[in-house]
Amino acid sequence: MPGSIGVSGSRIVSRYAIGEPLPAARKTIHADDLLVLPGVIDPHVHFYGEGIGEYSRLAVQGGVTTFIGMVRGAPEIPLATVVENHRNTGHAEAVTDFSFHVVLYDRDDTLVQIPALAALGLHSFKMFMAYKRRGMMVRDEFLFAAMDQIRKVGGIALIHAEYGQLIDYLEDAAIAANRTDAAHYEMTRPAESEAAAIEIVALAARATGCPVYIVHLSSAQGLAACERARARGVPIWIETCPQYLTMDDGTLRQLGAVAKIAPPLRSAADCRCLGTALLTGGVNTIGSDHASYSPEAKAVGGSNIFAAPFGMSGAPTLWPAMFTWALDNEFPLPVLVRAMSETPARLFGLSHRKGSLTAGLDADMIIVDPKQRHVVDMKAISPGVQPNPAASALMAGWPQTTISRGEIVWNDGKVFAAAGRAQFITQQKRARAA
Repeated sequence: MPGSIGVSGSRIVSRYAIGEPLPAARKTIHADDLLVLPGVIDPHVHFYGEGIGEYSRLAVQGGVTTFIGMVRGAPEIPLATVVENHRNTGHAEAVTDFSFHVVLYDRDDTLVQIPALAALGLHSFKMFMAYKRRGMMVRDEFLFAAMDQIRKVGGIALIHAEYGQLIDYLEDAAIAANRTDAAHYEMTRPAESEAAAIEIVALAARATGCPVYIVHLSSAQGLAACERARARGVPIWIETCPQYLTMDDGTLRQLGAVAKIAPPLRSAADCRCLGTALLTGGVNTIGSDHASYSPEAKAVGGSNIFAAPFGMSGAPTLWPAMFTWALDNEFPLPVLVRAMSETPARLFGLSHRKGSLTAGLDADMIIVDPKQRHVVDMKAISPGVQPNPAASALMAGWPQTTISRGEIVWNDGKVFAAAGRAQFITQQKRARAA
């Protein structure tokens, strides 16, 4: 809708229709023929590859004004200490606002720490159903007990839903048979493993009443499992990522370790299914699952796909990748904005500050050109980071300006924000229905 937005200090104070008199302004940004949109909230970030400060500098280039990082430390360190350390680092280094999801380890002393974390303004807790060899996979009994405790503090459980026992068996079998090229990776983490894990999570959610958020859903089978759970009244929400909408398993076979993520890239049919679900509300949010590595780190193992690390950079291309996908698929812009701003703010208790261009909320917004397409040199933007495969494509919607709490943090190809200006945003206790 054409008009103007008034900002005073860090907050939006009013929206003005065309022709409505405007008050005198100290600074005016003319955005004729451009789109002014709410800043992106990235609900799924791993910033260990470059650190929270450098990650945030990449994120504002991709339209992100608030990010929620997955924080974990050594299992023996109290979780409140882990959170405090990350928060202090964020305050010192980040250029845009942030919150955290806390990763829970399967230990006897973990559950008693959840109420104290909720008191600190953290109500979202992540658990992995895979990665046993990395010490991250939780047992079913821990999953059930943790979800019961999360429900009691008004929180939400984030689940990496892959059936780890099956995956480890299939990976061992592939390596023993010398099937270690990229073409054999997806079959060791089949869509059935995603669906099976979701069935277990749905059982736990039904039994405990704990809301569940499935991170990075990749498959039609996983979506079907979620829909069956919803039909039984299970409170379950779904995130997918640009890579599961814009790339398929052909990208993995072509690029190998560069495109190795977990869950893996699926078929083109899975991409279409998830895109339809995003349109109809079956998929609720978009997260980047940003996890960057250097080209050298991604090349570890050579032709052995199982020796390479998981993950790809997603921050600098988050909004352009999705906006271009929406243009190419005639996808409604309001639905995309809702999935990338409003819904993550609501689900994770940030809507008192973030998520829309509403008077009283933080003045977080991006200004984009909806028509011009170009390729950005990711090696110049993030030297030392293996670019996302999408970065080589012509994309529209690159933010010309990113504004965080009324301050320009990215404009015309440059980061303007000073390190340490960011605020930690506490999560409000979540109502049962999001």
